[in-house]
Amino acid sequence: KAVDDQTMGFEFSVVTHRGCIGNCNFCSLLLTMGNKIISRSEESILREIKYITTLPHFRGNIDDFGGPSANMYGMDCSACGGDCIDCRKLDRSHRKLMELMRKARNIQGVRKIFVRSGVRYDLVTKDYLKELVNFHVSGKLKIAPEHVNRDVLRLMNKDRGSLEKFIKEFNEIGKCELVFYFMTAHPGSTLKEAKELANAIRKLRNAESVQIFTPTPMTVSTCMYYTGMDPKTGEKVHVPRTYREKKEQKRVLMPQKRN
Repeated sequence: KAVDDQTMGFEFSVVTHRGCIGNCNFCSLLLTMGNKIISRSEESILREIKYITTLPHFRGNIDDFGGPSANMYGMDCSACGGDCIDCRKLDRSHRKLMELMRKARNIQGVRKIFVRSGVRYDLVTKDYLKELVNFHVSGKLKIAPEHVNRDVLRLMNKDRGSLEKFIKEFNEIGKCELVFYFMTAHPGSTLKEAKELANAIRKLRNAESVQIFTPTPMTVSTCMYYTGMDPKTGEKVHVPRTYREKKEQKRVLMPQKRN
């Protein structure tokens, strides 16, 4: 029986963990999947891949290998109730993940294991980046800086790590293309911040997607959107609410798309 490519893409994707420790203010993942990482056992993941290789329509490629963020496998921690991403005890070595990736791609019948899920660049190590780029990326590696202005990033809760440092380390490896996902019209973003982001995008060149912030129920960013203040500090925050202002910020970033 013929199986279309889209169905095969889902069928041959392997979920390694659930949850996300990023706690981005605009994201509802912590509400739907939790803000702690729950990793599957290595044995369970390898057993699933071995089963997939027995399917008659499998052609050797695992289409995705990861979770909400591909590189959070093995970062399980229940020692405290705080934010794992800021915890000094968090294992950021990616050792468990790299060992799993090596064992998975050595399974008989597997030609390639692609990592198409986004990568949290502020957690990446050099060793993991080399492993990822050399063996698990086909053409493009996706990251989501979302913005470049530090104040907007703070309101997004994404003001960790150095994008410049990551890009430099990536370019030293080469071999594939780095693409970026950005967001505009988030609370705190005025036309000034949008222009700052536009200048950065022109330098980076590979902006895969630029989306307009959309309020999502029960998130911190949505609270800012409706109240006009940062709930953590009580400070007033500019909110682009009108369709005109949102589109104006988007056009600054992508002037060639005016319809």
